[in-house]
Amino acid sequence: MTTKEKLELIEGVLHLKPNTLTEDVELNTLQEWDSLTILNLQVKLTAIRPDLQFDLLYSCNTVGEICKLI
Repeated sequence: MTTKEKLELIEGVLHLKPNTLTEDVELNTLQEWDSLTILNLQVKLTAIRPDLQFDLLYSCNTVGEICKLI
């Protein structure tokens, strides 16, 4: 999966317009970023990485950190 595909997936979960996110965006600056969104992202990513834990996603500070987990 390319970085662009990862960003598109995250944008989709956050209901953001395409090409909104870059890897350096800090998650705490996104109004849409909350624990429910993290849970939704985890559910979406289980098809790609079944072992991904909520705590790992919760500890991410940037979009790039999430991309590295995928």
